[in-house]
Amino acid sequence: MSVPNNPPYPQQPTQQPPTQQPKRRRKWPWFLGSLAALIIIIAAMTNGDDGNSAPSVATGSDTSRQQPSSQDTSTEQPTSTEQPTASEQPTTSEQPTSPQLPPQVQQAVRAAQDYLGYTAFSRDGLIQQLSSSAGDDYPKDVATQAVGTLDVDWNEQAATSAKDYLDYTSFSCSRLIQQLSSSAGDKFTREQATYGANQTKACG
Repeated sequence: MSVPNNPPYPQQPTQQPPTQQPKRRRKWPWFLGSLAALIIIIAAMTNGDDGNSAPSVATGSDTSRQQPSSQDTSTEQPTSTEQPTASEQPTTSEQPTSPQLPPQVQQAVRAAQDYLGYTAFSRDGLIQQLSSSAGDDYPKDVATQAVGTLDVDWNEQAATSAKDYLDYTSFSCSRLIQQLSSSAGDKFTREQATYGANQTKACG
């Protein structure tokens, strides 16, 4: 006996378990960890900079090095005390000596200096030149006072006059001394005339 072919029952689809999709890992913990590490590194670097900058901030050594300069200036203070020198004070008191001379005597002093700049004179010969009527015709006392104010080495004047005579003509030693000391000659004293003649070849 044949079995009737029954139509097949529709097979119900088997329900497969839903496939679980792989969960995505959150990146937050890794990001936070790296951020914390970065903060630590930055903090360490800033601490290192503070340690390195500490010697530069401490300028005490520089200021201590500058202190000797103030000490040096203190050592220079005694130079300011040298301003009132005692040696300069007497010179100021000696200066008014020349203005105290009468005007006529001052003129005679200038004339005497001009004569000595031109040729050699003895003391008496210079007074005669200033007071002579053929010379400057100053009064005798004025000429004497003017010559007395001069600082002249009369021995050297006699030596210069003796050399001038020998440049003009020849003299013996005794005649040269006589010419220098004569009242008609240069009017040097005997000692001055002897000194002057001894400085020449006539008495050599």
